[in-house]
Amino acid sequence: MGASPQDEEAHRELLALAEGIKVLPFDPLDRDACVSADEQLIRGCGRLWAIWDGSPSCGHDATAHMVAYARAHGIPVDVVWPAGAARQASGRALRLSVHGQAR
Repeated sequence: MGASPQDEEAHRELLALAEGIKVLPFDPLDRDACVSADEQLIRGCGRLWAIWDGSPSCGHDATAHMVAYARAHGIPVDVVWPAGAARQASGRALRLSVHGQAR
């Protein structure tokens, strides 16, 4: 399932705003490899911004683990969850919906 045109545009905007981009080789179908790559990126961060509703990991994402990992390593964490937002199942991924509009 591919990204929507809105998601692709948001991705391009985020890349354009980034101070730097680090790409790590990993198998995206291997959850342990994904978590390991995430941990490696977090170890190089000065702060983690997490778009997260505070729920435990559902097996398809690792946000709860990443927040706990960052905090355990003394990395400041800012959790963002817009008022009125809700998780929506969309294939394997969970999408953020704010006031009925998927993000």
